[in-house]
Amino acid sequence: MLFNYEAYDKDGAIVTGDFEAGSKEEVVEYLGKRSLSPISIKKAGASSKKEGLLAISLFENVTPVDIVFLVRNLATTIRSGLSMIESLDILIADTEKKIMKNILIRAQSNLKNGLPLSKSFEEDKKYFPRVFLGMLRAGEFSGQLDKTFDELGRYLTKEYNLVKKVKSALTYPIILFIASLLVVALLLIFVLPRLTKIFQTAGAEVPAITKFFVTISGFLSQHLIFDIIFFGGIIWFFTGFRKTELGKDVFYKIFSKVPVSKELIKRVILVRFARTFGNLIQSGISAVEALELAADSVGNNTYKKIILESAEEIKNGVSISKTFIKYPDLFPNILTSLMGVGEKTGTLGQILLNFADFYEEDVDNKLKDLTALLEPLLLLFMGLFVGAIAFSILLPIYQLVGKFT
Repeated sequence: MLFNYEAYDKDGAIVTGDFEAGSKEEVVEYLGKRSLSPISIKKAGASSKKEGLLAISLFENVTPVDIVFLVRNLATTIRSGLSMIESLDILIADTEKKIMKNILIRAQSNLKNGLPLSKSFEEDKKYFPRVFLGMLRAGEFSGQLDKTFDELGRYLTKEYNLVKKVKSALTYPIILFIASLLVVALLLIFVLPRLTKIFQTAGAEVPAITKFFVTISGFLSQHLIFDIIFFGGIIWFFTGFRKTELGKDVFYKIFSKVPVSKELIKRVILVRFARTFGNLIQSGISAVEALELAADSVGNNTYKKIILESAEEIKNGVSISKTFIKYPDLFPNILTSLMGVGEKTGTLGQILLNFADFYEEDVDNKLKDLTALLEPLLLLFMGLFVGAIAFSILLPIYQLVGKFT
C-alpha cells in the first residue's frame, strides 16, 4: 500500500513524499536509512485531521492484538529517534480504531502537560494489563523505553499466542459438544413427539426405553421457555460464567480433577507466571512488586493467593525459591530449584523466561493429548445418546410392523 510521509532531514528541513510499503514500520525503517526523522506517516488518501475525542461504538474494545501493535509501533518509532509525543502523533494519524485513537490522544495530551506515559495509560487501565503498566513505569525510570517496549512486545505476543493455542485446541471439541446437544434436542423436541402420536394411534406397545424418552420429550416440547433458559444457561456457563472469579474457581476445581486437563491447566498457569515474573524482574522491578503484578496474570485464584503470600514473606527476608518450595503440587521442584540458582547467580529473570519457553512446548503436547482424548469421548457420547433415541424410535416401529405381518 502507498503511504504519505512528512519528515525532517539533517538540516531540519521538512521533506514530504510517498513510499510503497506493507506497513508503517517499513516506512519508518526506510526513512531511518535516509537519515530522515518522521513527523507523520499515513496511508495515501487518509485524512490526518484530528478533531479531539471521537465517538466510540458500544461494541468497540481494546484487544490484545491492539496492544501488541501499539507496543511494537512505539518501539519502532522511538528507536528511530522520535520523541514520545512525535511517536504518538504518528500512531494517532495511522490508527483507525476509534477507541485506540481516543486513548492515544489522551496520552499525548497528558504528555504535553508533563505527565509520564505510564500515568497517561493508567487513566485507561481497564484496557491494559497491570504487567503492561508496571513494565512501562520501570522503562521510564531506567530511561530505556525502546528496550522496554521490545520486551513488552515479545511478552504480549507470546501471551497472545499461548491463549490462542488453547482456544484453537478446544474449539472443535466445544463445537462438537454443542452440535451433540442440538441434535439431541431436535430429536426430543420435534421428532419424537410426532412419532409418539403415530404409535398411540396405531395402538403399538411402547417399550420402557421409549417411554423414558417420551417422558423427557413431552416435558421439553411443552415447556419451550424452560428449553430456552436451559440451553441459554449452558451457553452462558461456558462463555459468561467462566470469565467471572467464581466461574474461574469452579472450572479450575472441575478440570483439576481430570488427569490430562489438570496437567494442562497447571502448565499454562506456570508458563504465564514464569514469563510474567521473569520479564518484570528483567525490566528492573523489585521482586515484591513483580510478584504482585504476576499474581494478576496467572488467572487462577489458588495460585494468586499463594503468590501474594510469597510476596509478603519476601518482605520479611525469605528467599523467593523457599517461599514456593512449600507447594510442590503447584510449583514443581524443577522450577523452585531453577529459581534458587537464579537468585544466587543474578540470572533469575532469564532463567524464568527459559523455563516458560520450555514449558510452553510441553503445553502443546498436553493440548494434543487433551484433544485426542476429548474428541473420541464426545463422539462416543453423541453416538450412544443419539443411538439410544434412535433405538427407542425403531423398536416400537418394528413391533408395529410385526403386528400387521
